[in-house]
Amino acid sequence: MLSVRSWAQEAAPPEGRFLPPGLAPGDQISVHMFDFQELAGGLTVHVSPDGSVHLPYAGTIQASGMSPDEFEQAVTQALRDKGIVKQPNVTVDVISAVNLTVNVLGQVITPKAIPLYAPAPLSFVIAQVGGVNGVASHRLTILHHSEEMPTSVEYDPESPNTAAMNTLVHPGDVVNVSTQGVYFMGGEVNHPGIYPIGGSLTVGLPNISGGAVRNMTLLQALSAAGGITPIAARSKMHILRTEDGKRVDIQVDQVKLSKGEVPDPILHPNDIVYIPTSYLRQQTNNLFATALSGLFAVTEIKSANF
Repeated sequence: MLSVRSWAQEAAPPEGRFLPPGLAPGDQISVHMFDFQELAGGLTVHVSPDGSVHLPYAGTIQASGMSPDEFEQAVTQALRDKGIVKQPNVTVDVISAVNLTVNVLGQVITPKAIPLYAPAPLSFVIAQVGGVNGVASHRLTILHHSEEMPTSVEYDPESPNTAAMNTLVHPGDVVNVSTQGVYFMGGEVNHPGIYPIGGSLTVGLPNISGGAVRNMTLLQALSAAGGITPIAARSKMHILRTEDGKRVDIQVDQVKLSKGEVPDPILHPNDIVYIPTSYLRQQTNNLFATALSGLFAVTEIKSANF
């Protein structure tokens, strides 16, 4: 349950600053009227579609747009005006509220709605959902409850930016953490699997959102996968990419790549990097392993006879 005290402890925002939205139709509140024994334990009510709340003794009160503290005062005043209680003892608790939460969606550890009574830093909001996950983009979008245009923020938890971390999120906003993009490593690499596209921040390459993009080159991808195995066909690496609905096979010679004789390709989201097995290297490796095993066996026999 979300107490009205949590709302009240926030200082009033400066003039011109966004004000927390008040109660709205569909919100669920608990009203404690301690002067009446049957209501001292709390009465759970919903704000009706017309924005009003009907309470025993106090009657019908317009709650839409009020803070919980303001609604508490309105109930108290209604009891006074009716001459029922001279000094009413009333408290209001918010159980659930449409506008007093922030929905955090996308690539975070625990996507959910979190309670928020006043503007809070983006870093605080992200911390409430456990942080971003391994495939999260560093570009977040804040969809505002007000008519303000969405805010795009470059948020990198590994390299904190004070301005980004302190970007204000308001009650009723939606924070969306998009997918960074992944690539697939298969074949003769030491650690095949799915990897997020990371790499260093490349300035001057705009993405569709108009900001800087993060890139992963093929050499960086090979390093992230632990390098290639001894039996890899080094001159026949493949980047399989889908463009306009068609599969494109980009062949790369890793020997020339490692020597800097050919450009280091930048991977695209959903690229598949595949390194086939070299039959010759595999056979050579098998012969070498067999010869080594034989040599070891002869050495053991000679040692035993000695």
